Amino acid sequence: MHNPPAVVDVVVPVYKGLAETRACLQSVLRAAGQARPRLIMVNDASPDPCLSDWLRELSGAGSAVLLENPTNLGFPASANRGMAYGPAHDVVLLNSDALVFDGWLDRLAAAAYSAPGIATATPFSNNATICSYPAFNADNPLPGDIAPAALDALLARINAGRTCDIPTGVGFCLYIRRDALAAVGDFDAAAFGRGYGEENDFCRRAAASGWRNVLCADAYVVHTGGASFGATKEDALARNLAVLAARHPDYLDLVADFTWRDPALPLRRAADMARLARTARAPLILRLCHGLVGGTARRLAEEAAELADLGYDAGLLVPAGHGASPEPSEPDNRVRLTLTGGPDTPNLVYALPHDWPALMADLHTLGTAGIVIHHFLDLPELVLSLPEALGVPYEARVHDYAWFCPRITLLDDTGLPCDEPGPEGCLRCVAAGVPLENDLPPAPELVARSARLLAGAGRVLAPSRDAGYRLARHFPDAPLVVAPHPEPAFAPPPPPAVFPWDGRTPLRLALIGAIGSHKGYEVLLAMARDAARRELPLSFAVAGFTKDDFALFGTGRVFVTGRYEEGEAESVVRELGCQAALCLSVWPETWCYALTEAWRAGLWTVGFDIGAVGERIAETGFGWRLPLTLSGREVNDRLLALFARPPAPGGLAG
Repeated sequence: MHNPPAVVDVVVPVYKGLAETRACLQSVLRAAGQARPRLIMVNDASPDPCLSDWLRELSGAGSAVLLENPTNLGFPASANRGMAYGPAHDVVLLNSDALVFDGWLDRLAAAAYSAPGIATATPFSNNATICSYPAFNADNPLPGDIAPAALDALLARINAGRTCDIPTGVGFCLYIRRDALAAVGDFDAAAFGRGYGEENDFCRRAAASGWRNVLCADAYVVHTGGASFGATKEDALARNLAVLAARHPDYLDLVADFTWRDPALPLRRAADMARLARTARAPLILRLCHGLVGGTARRLAEEAAELADLGYDAGLLVPAGHGASPEPSEPDNRVRLTLTGGPDTPNLVYALPHDWPALMADLHTLGTAGIVIHHFLDLPELVLSLPEALGVPYEARVHDYAWFCPRITLLDDTGLPCDEPGPEGCLRCVAAGVPLENDLPPAPELVARSARLLAGAGRVLAPSRDAGYRLARHFPDAPLVVAPHPEPAFAPPPPPAVFPWDGRTPLRLALIGAIGSHKGYEVLLAMARDAARRELPLSFAVAGFTKDDFALFGTGRVFVTGRYEEGEAESVVRELGCQAALCLSVWPETWCYALTEAWRAGLWTVGFDIGAVGERIAETGFGWRLPLTLSGREVNDRLLALFARPPAPGGLAG
């Protein structure tokens, strides 16, 4: 194995972008290091006379070599011309919209010579597909918490000498050893035209001859991207990708496999942690949850703000999907850690159990002071041992009934709430009903695990008395505390102003949120069909979406807005022009944010008398309660009777 060379040709094909090109070339000339760059500029018949004049001035001053194409040849041919200028030197192909920093060339050369048979080395960049950082395989904005030169220096320190095999180098900044170039041959300018894909073809040809391509993990080069191609980039990519696929049938599979396995993740994760370590941080409260949208996610956001007010940083550990295990015998359950009070650090992802030591070390480094178990759906069971492993106190929260119900919502195979039997009864329910769509353990194991976790918690918070009562029946040793979620201030909604109702004035009722089966979708569909069949003066509007919008639209009685952004619910509901709201949840909700949004929008609400919905309507008097039923006709009749003969606020309709 040879030592890295003392002189490396840095070949920069140039076409457009005076400002970007000047910044690029000046960064090459300014960067300190042991390896000396010989800058070779290839002017590919630039249409910008100012750019051409500046290149000639730079060459005339002796700072660089200038080669000028009489006509536009494209990047591959220009690269070949530049690489042929010094047949004894290694080369770096550098895009004219890149920026380099002190020591960059030394580290790239060291990576290329770190093992026999390495053909190319590519640094990290903000915009370099499989070599991108912070986000993998993405065009990133420059991190706002650290300057590019400082990020390059940080990578040089924490990833010193580290490389990772990659299926292809990335042409924005590609170190190519001269012996590999001599063995593999030039870029195929005839096949790849003006450019895109030529470096991938070269790297796959090199791999076919036994050479390797590596990521140089201790260097970072800024890449603006697309300065020369502009609007023609997508066309060139599509055309040349087809050429690549025809020449190298395994290319796309290799890249997909690399993306799936993501072996460079630990290198990016080290950079994320080093960035976090640059500033003093508050103690961390780590929350464990399922990562799904909905009321739980809303509560997590509210809690993060509350923790910040108390002087804590809020962390969140959620499932991150499944990848290929480093050990074939081990399952790979990935979890993702996000921090509310930190910069964008998307690489705090851990494949368990393989990355358990790394997760533990990082949580210690971040100063984890406590843990809150919000939910464990889709999380590897190993994470539930974090409080004991870290030696920190923990609490638990109740968002649904996954603590003891494998179906989570307490709905049995009839679609109605069960009578909460013991674990053996749950086994029969699961065997008889619709198969589970989650990976919760069987009821006996689930209850035993939950009993142990809840008994060891400092507090178990339930947002409603009903939820607390249900949990206490199954876990008498749990330190339960009923703590309603904080509510925003709002004026009490007035009772509907259509009294006395004449029986003919159309009534439009709003439903809020994601309406699935447990939220009463089948009841709503039955109500809409019944209203249409009997020509009742009833229609419905969903502020959100449902499990089957088209079936509802087909009744002619339901309008569905579609998804909206968090925080828009109140305005969306007000725009629907409804006289009241409906809450058709058929499971005993633990809180129900849809009630809050209806009231904030000024809508009196009618809901089934079950769980937190019935409890909150009764306590506030901001609506009426209905007996639970799945019959759309029955609900419609009761609704019409309510508006004709309204009971007292909060009352239960017969």
